[in-house]
Amino acid sequence: MAIASSSNLTANATARLSGWLRHLGVSPMAFDDTVSLLNPLLAVHHLRARVVARQAETPSATTFVLQAGPAFAGLRAGQHLIVGVTIGGVRHRRAYSPRAIEGQPGRFAITVQRQPEGLVSGHLHEQVRVGQVLDIEQARGDFTLPSPTPPQVLLIAGGSGITPGIAMLEQLQRQARSTRVTLIYFARSEADRIFAEALNRLATSWPSFRYLPIDSVAHTNVAGAPAAPQVLDRALLDGALPQWAQVPTFCCGPAPLMDAARTLWQAAGASAQLHLEAFAVARPNGDPLARHAVHILRESVPRQFIAPGNETLLVAGEVAGLALKHGCRQGICHECTCRLHSGSVRDLQSGQRIDGEGQPIRLCVTSAMSDLHLESLN
Repeated sequence: MAIASSSNLTANATARLSGWLRHLGVSPMAFDDTVSLLNPLLAVHHLRARVVARQAETPSATTFVLQAGPAFAGLRAGQHLIVGVTIGGVRHRRAYSPRAIEGQPGRFAITVQRQPEGLVSGHLHEQVRVGQVLDIEQARGDFTLPSPTPPQVLLIAGGSGITPGIAMLEQLQRQARSTRVTLIYFARSEADRIFAEALNRLATSWPSFRYLPIDSVAHTNVAGAPAAPQVLDRALLDGALPQWAQVPTFCCGPAPLMDAARTLWQAAGASAQLHLEAFAVARPNGDPLARHAVHILRESVPRQFIAPGNETLLVAGEVAGLALKHGCRQGICHECTCRLHSGSVRDLQSGQRIDGEGQPIRLCVTSAMSDLHLESLN
């Protein structure tokens, strides 16, 4: 369910005023710049949100509560939202999974896991404080619960991949408490488990919710002997939910977890029940010594670069000095989409090989398997 926009009257009025002024030659961006002098959240075309609170969840994860303006259309649990920041004069955009704040229209929270050498996540952790205004985009995506709500749901998360899962859990607890929900959550340890206290409270107060927290690194057992980390496999699923292959499943986390889920559901002939949300782009595993010539046409101007087999096309182009249009770098915003006219690539999210017949591909989540001819679509 989407959260309601705050003050629809204000949103509609500003949108109508912008449309009227546009007929008089005032551009949408000029309108936004003007109303932003009064209140940056009143912008209609260039959305913004103010940070109203921040809270540490783990040593490396922080939640930011944001208040959007009246033009924000709301969100559904599990969707993603693009946040934009400017660092060193360069604009960067990243996707995060927001969750609605109950009873407060236009207010939502994002939880940011600080990544090693992560430029944007580091900036948010170190520089963004309460009162600052961030650029945002409307929430989107189809990693959402089906309607009507099914009688059972299985959630699988790894690390910061719990963020869309917690939004789904909150929605189910509010609106479908009788739905039987199982959550399998992998984290390095209890200290690294985001929302650990909230999940433990849900597990004790919500009879329909079963919670299986799992440490994903090696540890010692009760006898003090080394024990291998538990992974997502058939035995774990059979023990957690014997009928797992028949239950709608939502999985979000690092590439190994996603790959394991994909393989298990394919083997069970139940791929249609599995819904995946990539929270981090898989690294290409092609031949690092391979060199593929990439020809790309953008605005009728041909460009060329060499792509190693172990780099994404976006990274390879940037290393070659090209300014390729892109946004989130996570395969979400589609701004780096190109048409593949010839050659073969690997889609890093699905693992599939794509042979060029005019299909759209995203440079940030694709690696070359041969020489390529591309055409930019943005």
